[in-house]
Amino acid sequence: MNTLAEERETSSRTLRLLCVGDVFGRPGRSALAKGIARLSDQAPLDAIIVNGENLAGGKGLNQKTANECFQMGVTSITTGNHLFDQKDVLDLLVKENRVLRPLNYSAECPGTGASIYVLPGGQTLGVMNLIGRVFMSPSDCPFHAADRILEFWDRSDIRPDITVVDFHGEASGEKRAMGFHLDGRVHVLYGTHTHVQTNDLETLPAGTLYLTDVGLTGPRWSVIGVAPEAALKKYRTHVPAPFEVASGELLFCALLVEFRQSKAGWSVTGSRLIREGGGTDEA
Repeated sequence: MNTLAEERETSSRTLRLLCVGDVFGRPGRSALAKGIARLSDQAPLDAIIVNGENLAGGKGLNQKTANECFQMGVTSITTGNHLFDQKDVLDLLVKENRVLRPLNYSAECPGTGASIYVLPGGQTLGVMNLIGRVFMSPSDCPFHAADRILEFWDRSDIRPDITVVDFHGEASGEKRAMGFHLDGRVHVLYGTHTHVQTNDLETLPAGTLYLTDVGLTGPRWSVIGVAPEAALKKYRTHVPAPFEVASGELLFCALLVEFRQSKAGWSVTGSRLIREGGGTDEA
């Protein structure tokens, strides 16, 4: 039986998790570094999850850009449909369990779509990376994939203290449906891919914290990361234009979540959306 002092110590344990939206190219990596530094100055960050499918030049990621994130203190890098745009990503997926590919890709796809990480304070964080099927390339069912990994964790008695899902999808309805499917079964479910932060952060009826899309971390004055001139030319003429990452002012979009531990386990006790502009890649 715990003593009163032990119960008080347990009830006072907290954890701060930062979930960062699609990090786009070098401007995104600069914005990520600045954002992490600002928030870390306020209070320690115990875990950081970033969506890194646009880390390298806005298309995919590689060892260099992944290492840059890890040096900032990133715990896990989730991905999406641009995962294979860089040639050396296959080696990265095989060697590095901190980089996740969508869980509902083929079972023969290299890498893993879910992993459990031991945090500096001893807590375990489970991260699941799913990809949608509506208006996206073919993939296996994300709903069944999520069920299977949660059932596996339960059967193996390795269910993490905190479970977070990045659902990389185009359709808000599909993300919302996944929120209700996993409500009460995971702590946090947030969306990525659209690069536009949504205003629907809320706690679902069974207790899961939900957000449709966390937004873009990258060049603020852009068309979801791309230079406006290049995007406009393509939309106005139908002629493919060279892909060009925008420059100038930076934007940092993220979701900050605070957890507290009690005798019943870990639960979300606070959250806030972050959408901060300022600074440039050259600064």
